[in-house]
Amino acid sequence: GAEDQSTDFTIGRSLIFTADDDTHTITVAENGKVIRTMPTSMGEHTSSNVTPNGTYIIGNRQDSIVMDSSTYGRPVDGPGGYKETVYHDTQMSYSGIYMHYAPWSIGSQGSEDVSNGCLNLNYDNSTWVQHNTLRGDPVIVKNTPGPILPGNDGLGDWNTPWNVWKAGNANS
Repeated sequence: GAEDQSTDFTIGRSLIFTADDDTHTITVAENGKVIRTMPTSMGEHTSSNVTPNGTYIIGNRQDSIVMDSSTYGRPVDGPGGYKETVYHDTQMSYSGIYMHYAPWSIGSQGSEDVSNGCLNLNYDNSTWVQHNTLRGDPVIVKNTPGPILPGNDGLGDWNTPWNVWKAGNANS
């Protein structure tokens, strides 16, 4: 802070995903031009499964992970319980919301929501997402009946209102 500094840097391409629950699609825009539209199935419209609205940020990408409902209090052998290996996983939140391959929901992708909160995709689309995203790419989820993704669940603070941020409480 004692003297002026300058630096040069290059900002990479812009890749923005918009997941719209009204149309059950994910639209991908690169540098402002739509390059891909993918059918999806988001979280069922129940309080425990609905996908929250808001801006998510791409995190890790993995070939496979085990999704286990007992990690958030729903026993695997109880109603709605599951323990499933899923493939072509692209992280969107700390709480376990991903874009991933979901062969069991292909018939619902583009028409209805049957997932436990993730954005389900077919094989080609989930593979494309995994291979073309970078950490930090935004995913805007809109028109679900769910709440706004809490600022402390995303991989960024995009959902924390400015007045809350400015007051110094980024935990909401």
